[in-house]
Amino acid sequence: MFVLSKLVGVLTEPVTLFYLVMVLGFLLTLSRRRLVLGRRILAVTLGLVAIPAVLPLEHGFMAALENRFPPPASLPEHIDGIIVLGGGVNPGVSAARGQVTLNSAAVRMTALIPLANRHPEARLIFTGGSGAVLEPQFKEAPYVKQFYEEIGFPTDRIVFEDQSRNTRENALLSKDIMAPQPGETWLLITSAFHMPRAVGCFRAVGWPVIAYPTDYITTGRNRWDWSDLRFNPGGGLGGLRVMMHEALGLISYRMLGWTDALLPSP
Repeated sequence: MFVLSKLVGVLTEPVTLFYLVMVLGFLLTLSRRRLVLGRRILAVTLGLVAIPAVLPLEHGFMAALENRFPPPASLPEHIDGIIVLGGGVNPGVSAARGQVTLNSAAVRMTALIPLANRHPEARLIFTGGSGAVLEPQFKEAPYVKQFYEEIGFPTDRIVFEDQSRNTRENALLSKDIMAPQPGETWLLITSAFHMPRAVGCFRAVGWPVIAYPTDYITTGRNRWDWSDLRFNPGGGLGGLRVMMHEALGLISYRMLGWTDALLPSP
C-alpha cells in the first residue's frame, strides 16, 4: 500500500502529467494522420499550464485547509504531551552534505521549543522516518535530533520515532510508544494545510489531540485578488502539486478508513 501510494503520487504530479501529455502530443505530430490532433494536444496543454502560471488556482483550497483548524486562543495550564510530525528536514540531502538541511516546514520543529519550555511537565515526541521508496535508509528523526542538539535544546526530553513512513503511521507508532491515557491533553504540531488529515489520523486511532498549526502558506483569504497574480510556471505547477497531494491524501485516507472524516473539523 505504501509503494502504491507513492506511485500514484508520482503519476498525479502536475509536472509529470504535463510532460506525459506533451510527449503524447509530440509523438502524435510524427504521424501524418494524427498531426492535427497532436498539435491540438500540445496547444491545449501549454494553455492549461499558462493558466496556473498566472492565476493562483490552488489559493482558495489551501486557505480553506489552513483555516480548518485555527490556532488555539489559549492552551490548558497542564499539557500532558506534544507531538511533532516530521516533514521539516530533507534527510537525503542532509546525509549527502553532512549537515542538517531544513525546508519550509522546519517551523514544525522550532514551534516545539517555546511550548516545551512553557510546559516542562509535557512529554515530547518527534515522529518521522523515511517517506522515500528508493532510499528508505535516510530517516528524518536522527537529523532532527542533531538539529535540536546543535541549537542547544535538550534532546533527552524528546522521544524520536524513526519508523513511520506516512501520517497514518505517525499516529499509530506514536500511540504505541507514548501510550496516552484517556483524559490526557496532547498537542499536535504540523503544517496548517496538513492539519485536517493529521488530526483525522490521530482521531481514527483513538487519540484526540489539540491542533497547533504552523508554517502557513496563505494569508487565509478564501479568494485571491490582483496582488496574488504571478507569472511563474514553476510556481503555478508547484502550487497545484501541493493542492493535489493533500486532496488525494484526504480522499485516499478516508477511503482506507485511516481518518475519521473526509475533511476533519474541530
